[in-house]
Amino acid sequence: MPLTIVLGTGRCGSTMLSDLVNEHPGALSLSEFFACLDPGVFPDGAVDGPAFWKLLSTPRLKPNVLMTHRVPVPEYRYPIGSGRYAAGDVPAISLMTLPPLTGDPDGLYDRIRAEVTGWPSAPVSRQYLRLFSWWAFSSGRDVVVERSGASLRFLPELLTHFPAARFVHMYRDGPDSAMSMSRHPLFRLGVLIGDMRAELGVDPYRSPDPRHSELLPEHLRPFAPDSLDAAALADTDIPLVRFGDMWSRATGALRHLSGLPAEQLLHLSYDAVMTDPEPQLTAFGDFVGLAEPEEWAERVAGKVDRKRAGAAARLSARQAEELRLACAPGTRRLTRLVGGTAGAAP
Repeated sequence: MPLTIVLGTGRCGSTMLSDLVNEHPGALSLSEFFACLDPGVFPDGAVDGPAFWKLLSTPRLKPNVLMTHRVPVPEYRYPIGSGRYAAGDVPAISLMTLPPLTGDPDGLYDRIRAEVTGWPSAPVSRQYLRLFSWWAFSSGRDVVVERSGASLRFLPELLTHFPAARFVHMYRDGPDSAMSMSRHPLFRLGVLIGDMRAELGVDPYRSPDPRHSELLPEHLRPFAPDSLDAAALADTDIPLVRFGDMWSRATGALRHLSGLPAEQLLHLSYDAVMTDPEPQLTAFGDFVGLAEPEEWAERVAGKVDRKRAGAAARLSARQAEELRLACAPGTRRLTRLVGGTAGAAP
């Protein structure tokens, strides 16, 4: 089954792209599949069916803490209140991947469990490909498109485990991406986790310990898993340059794309999609193997929210310059990879 993996820094328009792909009847659009399984996406060695199911289903700490404390994360689409699971206990793949595909994510969850638990041992990459093929075939789809937010963090592993996959690198102007990150709770928490890691020596969401809250300085305690404060996460002042640095660091993974042949790699500009969506989406659809990509692009182009472009243009001159400088290393990397369409490198 043809597999395409969409890559990005985060806040680069890839969620929108997943939703548009989901409008095509021949595409299985797996939104946030690998992100749902983090940490522990690519375990070493062979895994049998029950172990693979455990990987797919075990609730991850960070999203369940955020849901328990009612932090509004738009990508968390599991129907709390009407679904089987309560906040704090939502299975990994039910969090973001299953709900866009069906009105009954719990039923789809059960069907996947019944299928994979009987599988023999195999490397996890083989199990993933087996799952994607079964899933696409059973739902009448003929291409698979996986897209996870900030997926460049997985890039070395993705290239190792899926060497035959096609890759779409979706990119956006660095300052605009950083502005969007600054308003999103997951990226805000990501900056603060970096500060907590500097104090504790570990990421408290990956190595939880109830003592962490006591060990942290007072200004970081509202962001630890056992003492998360949703209002503090939303309101605490985080300088914009921290998000520029975050975006710039994420682009460091782009070096791994330099050796991919053209038939395996497509660069897709968010800003170009905003400006003229139909030809950009048609090129994307043709690259990933969608049937009648022109018809699909014409049908979904009107759903592109063009008002989201140019967020950094509303900053003061001083803020804009500070953010530009924070993004400069990433802008240079991006420009070297995709050319002048990435923006003017300082």
